[in-house]
Amino acid sequence: MERPTVIVALALSPSLDVTYEVDELRRGEITRPTTVTRVAGGKALNVVRVAHALGAPVQAVAALGGHSGAWVAELLAADGVPADIITLAAETRVSSAIVETGDATSSTDLYEPATPLRAAEWTAFSGAAVTAAGDRGAWVAISGSLPAGVGADDVAGLLHALRDSGARVAVDSSGGGLRAMAPAADLIKVNRSEAEALLGEIHPDAASAARSLHERYGCDAVVTDGVRGGAAVFDSHEYEVPRPGALGRYPAGSGDAFLGGLLTGLDRGDAASDALDLARDAAERNARVAGQGILEP
Repeated sequence: MERPTVIVALALSPSLDVTYEVDELRRGEITRPTTVTRVAGGKALNVVRVAHALGAPVQAVAALGGHSGAWVAELLAADGVPADIITLAAETRVSSAIVETGDATSSTDLYEPATPLRAAEWTAFSGAAVTAAGDRGAWVAISGSLPAGVGADDVAGLLHALRDSGARVAVDSSGGGLRAMAPAADLIKVNRSEAEALLGEIHPDAASAARSLHERYGCDAVVTDGVRGGAAVFDSHEYEVPRPGALGRYPAGSGDAFLGGLLTGLDRGDAASDALDLARDAAERNARVAGQGILEP
Protein backbone atom coordinates (compact mmCIF):
# COMPACT_ATOMS: atom_id res chain seq x y z
CA MET A 1 0.00 0.00 0.00
CA GLU A 2 1.29 3.44 -0.90
CA ARG A 3 2.13 5.53 2.17
CA PRO A 4 0.17 8.78 2.56
CA THR A 5 1.85 12.10 2.01
CA VAL A 6 2.46 14.46 4.89
CA ILE A 7 3.10 18.16 5.43
CA VAL A 8 6.42 18.59 7.23
CA ALA A 9 7.20 21.92 8.89
CA LEU A 10 10.86 22.73 9.55
CA ALA A 11 10.78 25.00 12.62
CA LEU A 12 14.29 26.40 12.92
CA SER A 13 13.14 29.56 14.70
CA PRO A 14 10.10 28.65 16.82
CA SER A 15 8.98 30.73 19.76
CA LEU A 16 6.58 30.90 22.64
CA ASP A 17 4.01 33.29 21.18
CA VAL A 18 2.07 35.41 23.65
CA THR A 19 -0.89 37.64 22.76
CA TYR A 20 -1.89 40.29 25.30
CA GLU A 21 -5.31 41.89 24.91
CA VAL A 22 -5.50 45.31 26.58
CA ASP A 23 -8.02 48.12 26.75
CA GLU A 24 -5.30 50.64 25.95
CA LEU A 25 -1.51 50.37 25.71
CA ARG A 26 -0.10 53.05 28.03
CA ARG A 27 3.51 53.78 27.18
CA GLY A 28 5.67 54.38 30.24
CA GLU A 29 2.93 53.11 32.58
CA ILE A 30 1.54 49.79 33.82
CA THR A 31 -0.85 48.12 31.38
CA ARG A 32 -2.82 45.12 32.66
CA PRO A 33 -3.99 42.64 30.01
CA THR A 34 -7.59 41.53 30.06
CA THR A 35 -6.73 38.24 28.32
CA VAL A 36 -3.48 36.37 27.65
CA THR A 37 -3.15 33.66 24.97
CA ARG A 38 -0.06 31.48 24.55
CA VAL A 39 0.66 29.19 21.61
CA ALA A 40 3.51 27.12 20.23
CA GLY A 41 4.60 29.69 17.72
CA GLY A 42 7.06 30.88 15.17
CA LYS A 43 5.96 30.85 11.54
CA ALA A 44 6.59 27.17 10.79
CA LEU A 45 4.66 25.92 13.82
CA ASN A 46 1.79 28.27 13.00
CA VAL A 47 1.69 26.77 9.50
CA VAL A 48 1.66 23.17 10.70
CA ARG A 49 -0.95 23.83 13.41
CA VAL A 50 -3.34 25.32 10.85
CA ALA A 51 -2.77 22.43 8.43
CA HIS A 52 -3.48 19.98 11.26
CA ALA A 53 -6.65 21.87 12.22
CA LEU A 54 -7.81 21.58 8.61
CA GLY A 55 -7.34 17.82 8.64
CA ALA A 56 -3.98 17.40 6.92
CA PRO A 57 -1.47 14.77 8.11
CA VAL A 58 1.44 16.74 9.54
CA GLN A 59 4.84 16.43 11.18
CA ALA A 60 6.90 19.18 12.77
CA VAL A 61 10.65 19.20 13.24
CA ALA A 62 11.30 21.80 15.92
CA ALA A 63 14.51 23.16 17.45
CA LEU A 64 13.64 23.96 21.08
CA GLY A 65 15.65 24.72 24.19
CA GLY A 66 15.29 25.61 27.85
CA HIS A 67 12.14 26.15 29.91
CA SER A 68 10.34 28.12 27.22
CA GLY A 69 11.22 25.44 24.68
CA ALA A 70 9.73 22.76 26.93
CA TRP A 71 6.59 24.88 27.23
CA VAL A 72 6.36 25.16 23.44
CA ALA A 73 6.71 21.38 23.13
CA GLU A 74 3.90 20.89 25.66
CA LEU A 75 1.63 23.31 23.81
CA LEU A 76 2.39 21.61 20.51
CA ALA A 77 1.49 18.23 21.99
CA ALA A 78 -1.72 19.70 23.39
CA ASP A 79 -2.57 20.85 19.85
CA GLY A 80 -2.20 17.25 18.70
CA VAL A 81 0.67 18.07 16.33
CA PRO A 82 3.30 15.28 16.16
CA ALA A 83 6.82 16.66 16.44
CA ASP A 84 10.44 15.60 16.43
CA ILE A 85 12.12 17.85 19.00
CA ILE A 86 15.77 18.78 18.57
CA THR A 87 16.98 19.91 21.99
CA LEU A 88 19.03 23.11 22.01
CA ALA A 89 21.44 24.41 24.62
CA ALA A 90 20.04 27.95 24.29
CA GLU A 91 16.63 29.14 25.52
CA THR A 92 13.79 29.34 23.00
CA ARG A 93 12.72 32.91 22.30
CA VAL A 94 9.45 34.58 23.29
CA SER A 95 7.42 36.71 20.87
CA SER A 96 4.63 39.01 22.01
CA ALA A 97 1.68 40.70 20.30
CA ILE A 98 -0.27 43.46 22.06
CA VAL A 99 -3.82 43.95 20.78
CA GLU A 100 -5.89 46.93 21.92
CA THR A 101 -9.68 46.94 22.08
CA GLY A 102 -11.62 48.86 19.47
CA ASP A 103 -11.66 48.69 15.70
CA ALA A 104 -7.90 48.49 15.10
CA THR A 105 -6.74 45.77 12.71
CA SER A 106 -3.08 45.78 13.69
CA SER A 107 -1.10 44.80 16.76
CA THR A 108 2.09 45.95 18.47
CA ASP A 109 4.58 43.08 18.16
CA LEU A 110 7.82 42.36 20.04
CA TYR A 111 9.88 39.54 18.52
CA GLU A 112 13.07 38.30 20.13
CA PRO A 113 15.87 37.13 17.80
CA ALA A 114 15.75 33.49 16.73
CA THR A 115 17.50 31.10 19.12
CA PRO A 116 20.96 30.14 17.83
CA LEU A 117 21.96 26.57 16.98
CA ARG A 118 25.28 24.87 17.52
CA ALA A 119 26.86 22.84 14.72
CA ALA A 120 25.86 19.51 16.26
CA GLU A 121 22.29 20.76 16.75
CA TRP A 122 22.01 21.71 13.08
CA THR A 123 23.33 18.27 12.10
CA ALA A 124 20.67 16.62 14.25
CA PHE A 125 17.97 18.91 12.86
CA SER A 126 18.84 18.25 9.22
CA GLY A 127 18.91 14.49 9.86
CA ALA A 128 15.48 14.63 11.47
CA ALA A 129 14.16 16.61 8.50
CA VAL A 130 15.31 13.95 6.06
CA THR A 131 13.71 11.22 8.17
CA ALA A 132 10.42 13.12 8.53
CA ALA A 133 10.10 13.79 4.81
CA GLY A 134 11.12 10.27 3.83
CA ASP A 135 10.34 9.37 0.24
CA ARG A 136 6.59 10.02 0.39
CA GLY A 137 6.41 13.11 -1.78
CA ALA A 138 5.89 15.24 1.32
CA TRP A 139 5.33 18.95 1.28
CA VAL A 140 8.19 20.46 3.30
CA ALA A 141 7.48 23.98 4.55
CA ILE A 142 10.21 26.25 5.85
CA SER A 143 9.16 29.64 7.15
CA GLY A 144 10.67 32.62 8.86
CA SER A 145 14.17 33.82 9.60
CA LEU A 146 17.21 31.60 9.95
CA PRO A 147 18.90 31.51 13.36
CA ALA A 148 22.54 32.25 14.05
CA GLY A 149 24.68 29.17 13.60
CA VAL A 150 22.74 27.96 10.56
CA GLY A 151 24.07 29.02 7.16
CA ALA A 152 21.60 29.89 4.42
CA ASP A 153 23.59 27.77 1.97
CA ASP A 154 23.41 24.81 4.35
CA VAL A 155 19.64 25.11 4.54
CA ALA A 156 19.42 25.43 0.75
CA GLY A 157 21.53 22.28 0.44
CA LEU A 158 19.13 20.42 2.73
CA LEU A 159 16.15 21.57 0.67
CA HIS A 160 17.77 20.44 -2.58
CA ALA A 161 18.47 17.04 -1.01
CA LEU A 162 14.86 16.75 0.12
CA ARG A 163 13.63 17.58 -3.38
CA ASP A 164 15.97 14.98 -4.82
CA SER A 165 14.30 12.40 -2.57
CA GLY A 166 10.84 13.38 -3.83
CA ALA A 167 9.72 16.14 -1.46
CA ARG A 168 8.05 19.34 -2.59
CA VAL A 169 9.45 22.45 -0.93
CA ALA A 170 7.47 25.54 0.10
CA VAL A 171 9.47 28.59 1.21
CA ASP A 172 8.19 31.63 3.12
CA SER A 173 11.15 33.73 4.23
CA SER A 174 12.95 36.99 3.54
CA GLY A 175 16.37 38.53 3.00
CA GLY A 176 19.45 36.40 2.51
CA GLY A 177 17.72 33.23 3.63
CA LEU A 178 15.06 33.62 0.95
CA ARG A 179 17.67 34.34 -1.74
CA ALA A 180 19.53 31.14 -0.88
CA MET A 181 16.43 28.95 -0.60
CA ALA A 182 14.41 30.23 -3.56
CA PRO A 183 16.23 28.10 -6.17
CA ALA A 184 15.29 24.98 -4.16
CA ALA A 185 11.59 25.87 -3.96
CA ASP A 186 8.60 24.29 -5.68
CA LEU A 187 6.49 27.07 -4.17
CA ILE A 188 7.48 30.54 -2.96
CA LYS A 189 4.94 32.33 -0.78
CA VAL A 190 5.95 35.87 0.23
CA ASN A 191 4.46 39.33 0.60
CA ARG A 192 5.02 41.97 -2.05
CA SER A 193 7.87 43.78 -0.29
CA GLU A 194 9.70 40.47 0.25
CA ALA A 195 9.20 39.59 -3.41
CA GLU A 196 10.56 42.96 -4.53
CA ALA A 197 13.61 42.59 -2.29
CA LEU A 198 14.29 39.12 -3.68
CA LEU A 199 13.84 40.22 -7.29
CA GLY A 200 15.68 43.52 -6.82
CA GLU A 201 12.94 45.43 -8.59
CA ILE A 202 9.73 47.30 -7.82
CA HIS A 203 6.41 45.90 -9.00
CA PRO A 204 3.12 47.77 -9.39
CA ASP A 205 1.08 44.96 -7.87
CA ALA A 206 1.16 41.43 -6.52
CA ALA A 207 0.30 39.88 -9.89
CA SER A 208 3.37 41.36 -11.55
CA ALA A 209 5.61 40.20 -8.68
CA ALA A 210 4.18 36.67 -8.78
CA ARG A 211 4.81 36.44 -12.54
CA SER A 212 8.41 37.55 -12.10
CA LEU A 213 9.05 35.03 -9.32
CA HIS A 214 7.59 32.25 -11.47
CA GLU A 215 9.68 33.25 -14.48
CA ARG A 216 12.94 33.65 -12.57
CA TYR A 217 12.78 30.55 -10.37
CA GLY A 218 10.58 28.24 -12.45
CA CYS A 219 8.32 27.49 -9.50
CA ASP A 220 4.80 28.27 -8.38
CA ALA A 221 4.50 31.62 -6.63
CA VAL A 222 2.05 33.35 -4.32
CA VAL A 223 2.46 37.03 -3.44
CA THR A 224 0.23 38.55 -0.78
CA ASP A 225 -0.34 42.29 -0.43
CA GLY A 226 -2.07 42.82 2.91
CA VAL A 227 -5.62 44.13 2.75
CA ARG A 228 -5.30 44.41 -1.05
CA GLY A 229 -5.34 40.63 -1.42
CA GLY A 230 -2.72 39.05 -3.64
CA ALA A 231 -1.97 36.95 -6.70
CA ALA A 232 -0.57 33.57 -7.61
CA VAL A 233 0.91 31.64 -10.51
CA PHE A 234 0.51 27.85 -10.62
CA ASP A 235 1.67 25.88 -13.68
CA SER A 236 1.86 29.16 -15.60
CA HIS A 237 -1.80 29.95 -14.84
CA GLU A 238 -2.49 33.19 -13.02
CA TYR A 239 -4.94 33.57 -10.14
CA GLU A 240 -6.24 36.48 -8.11
CA VAL A 241 -6.37 36.28 -4.33
CA PRO A 242 -9.28 38.58 -3.43
CA ARG A 243 -8.93 41.09 -0.62
CA PRO A 244 -10.23 39.92 2.79
CA GLY A 245 -13.98 39.99 3.15
CA ALA A 246 -13.56 41.41 6.67
CA LEU A 247 -10.58 42.54 8.71
CA GLY A 248 -9.98 40.89 12.07
CA ARG A 249 -8.39 42.32 15.21
CA TYR A 250 -5.64 39.69 15.40
CA PRO A 251 -3.62 39.82 12.17
CA ALA A 252 -0.45 38.21 13.56
CA GLY A 253 -0.03 34.76 12.03
CA SER A 254 -2.51 35.27 9.19
CA GLY A 255 0.20 34.81 6.54
CA ASP A 256 1.17 31.54 8.19
CA ALA A 257 -2.47 30.45 8.31
CA PHE A 258 -2.68 31.25 4.59
CA LEU A 259 0.27 28.95 3.85
CA GLY A 260 -1.10 26.21 6.09
CA GLY A 261 -4.41 26.29 4.26
CA LEU A 262 -2.75 26.43 0.86
CA LEU A 263 -0.56 23.40 1.54
CA THR A 264 -3.53 21.50 2.94
CA GLY A 265 -5.43 22.03 -0.28
CA LEU A 266 -2.50 21.22 -2.54
CA ASP A 267 -1.57 18.13 -0.52
CA ARG A 268 -5.03 16.63 -0.90
CA GLY A 269 -5.07 17.34 -4.62
CA ASP A 270 -7.35 20.38 -4.79
CA ALA A 271 -7.23 22.60 -7.84
CA ALA A 272 -5.06 25.65 -7.31
CA SER A 273 -8.07 27.96 -7.19
CA ASP A 274 -9.70 25.86 -4.47
CA ALA A 275 -6.47 25.65 -2.48
CA LEU A 276 -6.16 29.44 -2.65
CA ASP A 277 -9.75 29.83 -1.44
CA LEU A 278 -8.97 27.55 1.51
CA ALA A 279 -5.84 29.57 2.25
CA ARG A 280 -7.69 32.89 2.18
CA ASP A 281 -10.41 31.52 4.45
CA ALA A 282 -7.80 30.25 6.94
CA ALA A 283 -6.08 33.64 7.01
CA GLU A 284 -9.36 35.42 7.74
CA ARG A 285 -10.32 32.90 10.44
CA ASN A 286 -6.91 33.39 12.07
CA ALA A 287 -7.40 37.17 12.22
CA ARG A 288 -10.70 36.84 14.05
CA VAL A 289 -9.34 35.12 17.19
CA ALA A 290 -6.40 35.63 19.54
CA GLY A 291 -3.33 33.45 19.05
CA GLN A 292 -1.18 33.03 15.95
CA GLY A 293 -2.13 30.01 13.86
CA ILE A 294 -5.46 29.56 15.66
CA LEU A 295 -8.63 29.38 13.55
CA GLU A 296 -12.06 30.67 14.45
CA PRO A 297 -14.39 27.63 14.45
